[in-house]
Amino acid sequence: MRTLRQLGQDLIGFIEGHDHGICILVAERDHLPWVYAALQDIDVTSPHVFLSFPQAFASADDYARIVADGCLTVARERAGDAGLAPPGPTDAPAAARVRAALELTRDTILPRRTSSPRLVPVLVPLTSRSEDDSLHFTRAVAAANDGWPPWFYRMRIFVHAPPGAALGPLPRFVRVLTVDLSMAALTAGVTADANDQDVSPEQRTQALLQVASLDAANGRYDAAIAGFREVYAHTAVAPNPVFAALALSGIGDVASLRKDMLEAVAWYERALVPASETGAALLLLLVTRSLARLYFELGRHTDAETFYDGAQRLAMAVPDAMSHVEALQWRGRLQELRGAHKAAGASYLAAAHVARDHGHGALLDELRPRLAATRHRVADPLAREISTFLEEPQ
Repeated sequence: MRTLRQLGQDLIGFIEGHDHGICILVAERDHLPWVYAALQDIDVTSPHVFLSFPQAFASADDYARIVADGCLTVARERAGDAGLAPPGPTDAPAAARVRAALELTRDTILPRRTSSPRLVPVLVPLTSRSEDDSLHFTRAVAAANDGWPPWFYRMRIFVHAPPGAALGPLPRFVRVLTVDLSMAALTAGVTADANDQDVSPEQRTQALLQVASLDAANGRYDAAIAGFREVYAHTAVAPNPVFAALALSGIGDVASLRKDMLEAVAWYERALVPASETGAALLLLLVTRSLARLYFELGRHTDAETFYDGAQRLAMAVPDAMSHVEALQWRGRLQELRGAHKAAGASYLAAAHVARDHGHGALLDELRPRLAATRHRVADPLAREISTFLEEPQ
């Protein structure tokens, strides 16, 4: 996607550049996970050392403590010195404590007299209790202080500010990067890729697929179907089972949104063939879940049970705990409807264990009444196992 590629290029340009040491990311907080994802992609092949602090911002003091503790842990591990002392006074202002912690980490873990690798701290909380307080912290970190080495000496630091924030005068070594990952910006980016004859055929097909998906998400169903059909036509010229499966299932998604269940089933069933050819468990899981749901709604319970069974196996392979729980839960419901209470109890219990182990409390709450009702319809030892599970401390 062009918009995300440009974001990645801008981030790399700052990290590798020589003019700026701090980058203020001006972005909606909801868009910050995309920024972290882009930085993680860069980190995979980068020689630099990334330190990310996405933890919630409760206060400047609390966030400074999180950063200082994280930096000290990394410095001690890299230096092999568990007794390495924290830098500076603990009662110093929050920004000063952060600067000291980052400088200690840089000087401890990076080789001296070299410009690479650099330390790349990402001081960007994903949530904040107070936008005003977090903006004040950003200003304090970015401020120029006499007698304090420039940030850009073997460091490239990211901080955050919300759109429209008054940043005030900034030192020359601070760069402001506006990040727009709104639906309008993403749509414009993929549309540009889809119409760009200079990009590779695979990139253009991917862009066409993304445009069609955005059209479907925004209720432009006729345009979405036309886009998905164009993508599928491309796969006839340059075979690609992934694009073929996504295009066919995309048309199925549109039919499902239009409440045309029979039409949706027909397209999802067609998508099964290329999805199976990809060997991609996640893609096959998406199609299998869609078919299982529609088979259930159409009263084709035998088919639905078979596909939910397949979905739970695929969810284990991905792995996807939520899909695993939902597939087991609905398989249990179908078993219960045909009177197979022992099988249903085993499915519900398995789903409950997965939900508990992965912290899906809402799904677990849905399962408890099912387990309680099933417990009285099955014999030991399953009844005892269910009772034990239900009577565990909440």
